[in-house]
Amino acid sequence: MPTTPTRFRHARLYLTFRCNSRCGYCNVWQDPVFDGHRELTADGLRRCLDELAELGVTYLDITGGEPSLHRELSTAVRHAHDLGMTVELTTNAIRFAPQAADVVPLVDTLNISLDTLSAERYHRIRGTDTLDRTLALVEKLRADGAGNLKLICVVTDQNLAELQDVVGYAQRHGVDVYLAPMFSYFAAQGEVRPPGSVRTLKLAAVNGRGAASPAAEAPPRVPSSVLLRRVAEQRYAPHTVVNLAFLHHLRTLDPATVTACGAASRILTVGPDGRVMLPCYHEWDTSLDWSRPYRELVRDPELIRVREEEVGTRPGCRSCAVFPYLGLPMSHRFTTPFLLQAFSRELDRLKPYAAALPPERRAALLERSDAVLAEVERVSAPLRPGEHLDELYRFGADDGADGVGVRTGLAVRPVAVEELLADHAHEDCWRIQRSPHRIVRLLYAEILPALAAHGAGGAEGAPELAEDLLDVHLDCWRVLLTLLPGGAPDNAARERLGRWCARAGRVLRGHRAASALALLASFSTLPAADIASFGAPRGHDEEPLAVKLLGVLSGPERRAELAGLFAPELAPALTGDSVPAPGAPASGPVPTPEEARGGVGLERFVASLRHADTGALRTAVRRWRAAADPGTAPDIERRLLLSELGVHTSLSEPGVRTSPSRPDVPTPRSEAGPRSLPEPGLTPVSVPEAGVRTP
Repeated sequence: MPTTPTRFRHARLYLTFRCNSRCGYCNVWQDPVFDGHRELTADGLRRCLDELAELGVTYLDITGGEPSLHRELSTAVRHAHDLGMTVELTTNAIRFAPQAADVVPLVDTLNISLDTLSAERYHRIRGTDTLDRTLALVEKLRADGAGNLKLICVVTDQNLAELQDVVGYAQRHGVDVYLAPMFSYFAAQGEVRPPGSVRTLKLAAVNGRGAASPAAEAPPRVPSSVLLRRVAEQRYAPHTVVNLAFLHHLRTLDPATVTACGAASRILTVGPDGRVMLPCYHEWDTSLDWSRPYRELVRDPELIRVREEEVGTRPGCRSCAVFPYLGLPMSHRFTTPFLLQAFSRELDRLKPYAAALPPERRAALLERSDAVLAEVERVSAPLRPGEHLDELYRFGADDGADGVGVRTGLAVRPVAVEELLADHAHEDCWRIQRSPHRIVRLLYAEILPALAAHGAGGAEGAPELAEDLLDVHLDCWRVLLTLLPGGAPDNAARERLGRWCARAGRVLRGHRAASALALLASFSTLPAADIASFGAPRGHDEEPLAVKLLGVLSGPERRAELAGLFAPELAPALTGDSVPAPGAPASGPVPTPEEARGGVGLERFVASLRHADTGALRTAVRRWRAAADPGTAPDIERRLLLSELGVHTSLSEPGVRTSPSRPDVPTPRSEAGPRSLPEPGLTPVSVPEAGVRTP
C-alpha cells in the first residue's frame, strides 16, 4: 500500500522551455519534445503559486529554459515573494538586464551562469557571443549593491585550466561562485554537441507526439579524479562554494545502486503550463495535467506509483547527479553525504570571518581538512538511512534485558525514546542531537558575529582570532565526531580548541555571546575556572543538549568539574548524583502521535513507546514526524531533552525551561533555505545542476 506523500516544501518551476543559449551539454533547445508548450499567464502563475503555498511549498526554484524569456517573470517572482517563499532564479543573463530592477530585489538568490572569461571559449560552450552581457550584468548589479548574486561555473576538462580566472573574477567583484563539475548525463555530451547528436529523452507521449527511438546510450561518465580534486582544492578560497557532498556523490556514483532522490516526494516539478512532471524534468516521460489543485495531484495514484516504484531505480536515475533533486534528500538522511554537506555549509559561513590565507597556509589547511574529511567518511560509513521517507535514520526497539531504549547506528548503546522523538520533531537532520553541526554552528551563528563586531570597534585580540578560525573549525569536528561510534578521541584538538576559546573569551567577556563561547569551550580541555572567567552556558538554548553530549564525550572528573557552569537542575546529569524518579504518567488514554506532537499527553505518549516493538515504534514515529510543526519543534525537543536528563517537569506543559529564555539568542531553525524553515542567512540546499541545464 503506497504511503502518504511527505509534505512538499520545495518546488521547481520550469517557467518556460524556450532558451536563447545553445549549450553543448544541454538538450532543451535541441529536442523537439520541448517545443510548443503553452505557458501560464499572469493569472495562471498567481494561481499556481497560491496552490503551491497551500501545499506547503516555501522554497521555489524558478528555472527553464531561460526564465527571462517569459514576459511574466516579474509577476511570478513578486507573487512568490509576497507569499513568503524563498525564491531562487537562474539566468544566462542574455536578456535579463531589462527586468533586473524589478526582479533582483525580490529573489533570495540570483544564479548567473559563467563558465569562462574567454569570449571564444564562451561561444564554443554556449553557442552565443554574449559573454559581455553576462559580465556587464554582474558588474552593474554589484555596483548597485546587490548582495544576492551567485555565479554558477560548470567545470569541465576543457575549462579546468581557466578555473582560477573565474574564481579570481568572483573575488574581485565580491560575488560567490559555485563550482559545479559537469557529469555526463545526456548521451554524446560534450562541451559542444552539434545537431544530430541529440539524445531524445524518454518522452513517448507528451502533447500527443511520439518520440523518436533513442540512439544507443553512451555509458554515464563522471568527472575525472583530477577535475574533482582541483574543484575540492578551492574550498578554502574566498567567495567560492564547493559542495563536498556533491563531489562525494560523483566520486562514489554507482549505477548498480538506487539513487536517493527527492523528485515527487520532497520536490514537486511543475512545467510551463502548470502540469506536474513525473518524476522530474530529467526523467520526464509522463505528467499530470493541472486540472485539479496540487494538493490533490500529489495524492494521485500515478504520482504515488512513480515515486514508490521508479524514482531512484530507473537507469537514468542510477547515473544521475542532478543536485537540486539529490541535495535535499541528503538533509533528510543522516549519513555521510549529510555530514559532508554540513561541513561545506559551515565553511561557506566561516570564510567571510577568516583571515586571508597565504598559499602555504591554505596548503596546510587542505592537508589537515583532507584528514578530517577522511575521518568523517570513516566514522559515518556505518550510518544507514531510515527505511521510510519519514525516518531520518534507521532505528528499532531495544531487544535487551530491560527493553526500554531504541537501537540506532548513532550510538553504541540504545538511546532513550525521548532522543528519537526529539530528533524527529524536526523535518530534517540539521537538528539531530548527535550531529557535530549542532555545536559547531555556534561559531558562525553567535560567536563570530560578536567577535567581528568587537574587531570593528578595535577590541584588542579580535582580528588575530581570525587567523586560526578555520583550524578551530577542524578541531571542532575532530572533537565532536567522537559522538558517533568509531570516533577516535583527539586530546590535541581539544587542547587547541581550549586555547582559542580562552583568547576569544578575553574579547567577549561580559558579552551576551560569551555563553555560546562557554558552551563550546566546555568540549575542550580549558579549565572550568577559566571558562567561568568570561561566561557560563546557563540560559543558552543549547545548554541541556551540551550537558547530554558532555555525558557522552567527557569522563567523570571533567563532568564534575564543569557541573558548576550549568544550571543547578542540570548538574546531577553531569555529576551522576541521584535525581528524583519520574512519577507515573498521568492516567488517561494514550494520545495519538498527532495529539502528542501538539503537546497533549506527551508524557503518556513517551511512556507508551518504552516497550513498543519495532513495528509499533516506526509507525508512531512516522505519524509523529508527519505532524511536525516547525514553529513548536524547538520547544517539544527541549521538553523531551529535559525529561531525558532527569529534570522531571510535566512533559505535557508547554514552554518548560531550566532558566528564562534569552531573547538575544535566536532559536535555531532548519537549514533548508532562508525562508523555508531556515537558520538565519543560510543559502538553500538546492543549487542549479551541472552539465544538464545551466542557462
